Amino acid sequence: MDYFCLVAREDIAERWSLALHVTLNHLSTDVLDDKLPGEGICLAHWDCLMPAARERLLCQAHNSALQLLVLTDYPNTEQGREVIRRGAKGYGNTFVTPSLLGEMVKAVKAGDIWAGPDVLQSVLRLLLEQVDPPAKSLAERFGLSDREAEVLVEVMAGASNKVVARRLNITERTVKAHMSAILTKTGAHDRVELILLAQHAEQNAV
Repeated sequence: MDYFCLVAREDIAERWSLALHVTLNHLSTDVLDDKLPGEGICLAHWDCLMPAARERLLCQAHNSALQLLVLTDYPNTEQGREVIRRGAKGYGNTFVTPSLLGEMVKAVKAGDIWAGPDVLQSVLRLLLEQVDPPAKSLAERFGLSDREAEVLVEVMAGASNKVVARRLNITERTVKAHMSAILTKTGAHDRVELILLAQHAEQNAV
């Protein structure tokens, strides 16, 4: 897999490259004039990009297999929610520790979305506000067990693994096992995709 970076500061590019133990292919920060890659991992220093360049990059990430990681000097929940909603697969601090940056890229390569818990919960709440996902119909459609269906209902309500465990009187490890089974059966990669799948099912049922 190819790795790309959009960054104006060489020290930041070197920091990312050393943390990931890969060679980063530098893309011009003036992405309006350049052809962007259609796939691979792209780390973008958000602070060095103009609004029009950010817009094009998000469109490219949404419409291709390019896995975009947005890194900014001043992360905030609202911005993180917006870029994740628009197609970015990761969101974090420009100067995140090397080990955490490695975890971010590993998660994204595995098909997951990586961001701080506040950002992910904000994305989930936004999706849940748009439509009431039909957890029951999803459970029936994908042949979930009774316990998996109970976990799914809680997840669709926006509950974290810890909250689900407390409500269902099971361990958090068991919740994770049920969630893994649910994602496997539905084909969803993560909770966000699971909710989008539920929304799609409801729209088709109308």
